[in-house]
Amino acid sequence: MAEEQGEEELQAEVGEDLLAGIDTNAIGDAEDNIEGEEQDDGEPEVQDHLKDAVEGSLRVKRLLSMDTEDDTKKKKRKLEEAPKPEVQAKVQHLLTKWNLQKDAVVKHVLEDLTLKEMEDLDTSNYTPDKFNAWKSAAELLAKYAAECRERRTLPGGGPLDAISTFKFKWKLDKDAEKLLRGLSHAQLRHVLQEYDGSIPVQDLLSDAAHELLDENSTESALPDGPGIETLSRFGRLELIDPLADCAVFGDANLTFSLKLAKHRKALGHVGRVIATTFEELDTLRERYKEIDESIRILEDHYAEVYHGVDCTRIALDPRFEGLEESLGAVYYNYPHSGAIQGFFRRASLGKLET
Repeated sequence: MAEEQGEEELQAEVGEDLLAGIDTNAIGDAEDNIEGEEQDDGEPEVQDHLKDAVEGSLRVKRLLSMDTEDDTKKKKRKLEEAPKPEVQAKVQHLLTKWNLQKDAVVKHVLEDLTLKEMEDLDTSNYTPDKFNAWKSAAELLAKYAAECRERRTLPGGGPLDAISTFKFKWKLDKDAEKLLRGLSHAQLRHVLQEYDGSIPVQDLLSDAAHELLDENSTESALPDGPGIETLSRFGRLELIDPLADCAVFGDANLTFSLKLAKHRKALGHVGRVIATTFEELDTLRERYKEIDESIRILEDHYAEVYHGVDCTRIALDPRFEGLEESLGAVYYNYPHSGAIQGFFRRASLGKLET
């Protein structure tokens, strides 16, 4: 402290000595000249021996005015952010109740809570553990308050889909949830976008039936598909060129190819699906009773079905000649890829060759 006072006295003495050698009246006149000339010409003229003094004086004025404005803004912000009297009273009540009047961090945590949250803390008989070996009382209090806020504002734990979240937000009953889960994709999307709680969900369905879908928007994809399933997987819908063909290799019972063909047809794709199996048709009929029905449905969806296709020798299969770089997507659905190095299986001959 003594050193700081000594430095301040020294600076004061030096400042007085400097000012003693400067004509302050001349500085004032020069400042007035500068301000006047700046307004007139923008280029002030000052005597050379007064330039430094005038610039320093103007700089001090600007700094002092900035400090005054900043102090005023800070005081105003503090007054606006100051807790209300009822909040302060509740904070002091909880601190006294927990015997934590001297814990400034706990007080800070409480001041960040709402009055309702502090009332819930008071009625719950919760007390932060002051002797916890791992966390302070303030950390435990903040964690408990956050958990209470989550239980009050968020749905219960477990997996949640769009309908569960929508039901919780608007406090819908089980009948409304059941109705939503039976809607198509177009109907469900319309309800989720337009519902505001002013009218029942059932009344929105009549509007959804007459709404025209925007064909240029991806939201119109699969309008008649299952609502919640389509909405949940909307970001994973098929994104290949709708005009391009696609091929599926190693699809034993053709279930994947069947779903893909139906999916592409529902999206309006006109590209064909080339479904292949490693085994020949006779072998498939022995293993899968439904194989003929699956092939029939695939052909009804304009798909082509090839049997005895070894995906490790596609380039040698004449059925794929001319398809180089023409397929929009290729799906390898657990094919027989040749587990033994140096060998491959020829489906046409049914034996191993080196």
